Amino acid sequence: MKYVIKKEIDTSDFVKIRDDLGWNEIPRNLVEKAIAGSMVNISVFDSEKCIGVGRIVGDGALKGMLTDIMVLREYQNKGVGKLIVTSLIKELDDKVKEGDCFQLEASPTANNRNFYIKCGLKYKPENQDGVYMWIRK
Repeated sequence: MKYVIKKEIDTSDFVKIRDDLGWNEIPRNLVEKAIAGSMVNISVFDSEKCIGVGRIVGDGALKGMLTDIMVLREYQNKGVGKLIVTSLIKELDDKVKEGDCFQLEASPTANNRNFYIKCGLKYKPENQDGVYMWIRK
């Protein structure tokens, strides 16, 4: 299949895909703020239908993180997720200047560590293992 990649994410598409996946609802204004604050945004389309999205967030200089890598259920296991991640990495690579060093990280969930390894990321548990926390108010 031939998919179209766009370097932006529409808020409605982001919300629609989250809903399709059964992820927790996030207020629309927070989604808009998150997308606007991203270093890199990618959407993948099958014709006019957005089928997946992904973002890189970070400081723009030294570190960033892959996040919100989401693909509609009906398009999963068809290479769309890998296309999103590799497209995000390419866009980031284009932004990193000669002589700079930028660390891209991911916090795999739902046993998908091997997916990220297939996309070119390394897993070195002797150096670092992912941890996280939620701050809710």
